[in-house]
Amino acid sequence: MKIFICYRSTDKDEGDDIISALLKDSENTVAILKQTEHVDNWKEIVEAKLKESDFVAFLIGEETFKSEQIIWEYAKAKSLNKQIVGIKLKNASEESILFCQGFQVFDNSNQTLKYLDKIFVSDRLLKIEQYKIMVSSTEKVTDARMKVNNLFFTITSSILSVAFVLGKTYSFIPLSVVAMTILTALALLTTYFWEKLVKSYGKLNTGKFKVIDRIEKELRTNMFEEEWRILTQEIDYEPNTKTETKIVTRFRLFIYLTLIIEIIYLLYELFQNFNLAECMCNHLK
Repeated sequence: MKIFICYRSTDKDEGDDIISALLKDSENTVAILKQTEHVDNWKEIVEAKLKESDFVAFLIGEETFKSEQIIWEYAKAKSLNKQIVGIKLKNASEESILFCQGFQVFDNSNQTLKYLDKIFVSDRLLKIEQYKIMVSSTEKVTDARMKVNNLFFTITSSILSVAFVLGKTYSFIPLSVVAMTILTALALLTTYFWEKLVKSYGKLNTGKFKVIDRIEKELRTNMFEEEWRILTQEIDYEPNTKTETKIVTRFRLFIYLTLIIEIIYLLYELFQNFNLAECMCNHLK
């Protein structure tokens, strides 16, 4: 469990005593994070430590929340949705305590640790359940995208098959070839919707994996991150979305070639029929 401690430099002596008490009462099972040095990039440093911490504790003295730095740390902790608690110092003022109405305030380190231990366990169990739900949902998305791929392949193949059967049934006369061309164009249009859905599912899974990665970091584990590192750096893995997009693109190329052949054949047939009609007219004259 990691706790980020916020307190004013004017309360340093008692603040250090509270930190020592927290470490002693927890038998050094908690890690204390703080930022007391004034450097130019202190905001970036504090934000990084806040993200790393499980809880944020404000040591409440007489004028704690009159410090711009403390106010900024409080606002940043809230924006990061961190669990905030307060610990009273001996010189805690009524005004400072009233500022803490949005979170729990304790009299000593022992009370604080009991509360944080309870919250930490329940919060970890909740994150594990959220993790399971997110992993399960990515598997469902993968199943759904496979069904979509099968559906669109079946639709486009069926359209092309109907077009060929139609042309063959009517001996590829110009009118039947026109119908074939229309159906082939429809199959071509379908591939664009297919590709759009493939990319949409890819983005959906990317978002889910980002959430999973965030939960893993909060749980202090990195299974998916390590798996992705191995896949991309050691195995030269190609993402499913990229592979599926290649398949759709090549299938579309085949349909384009089919459409071009049909148009050329149609123009050839029309030209032949035009020449035949012209010859008949000349013969009749």
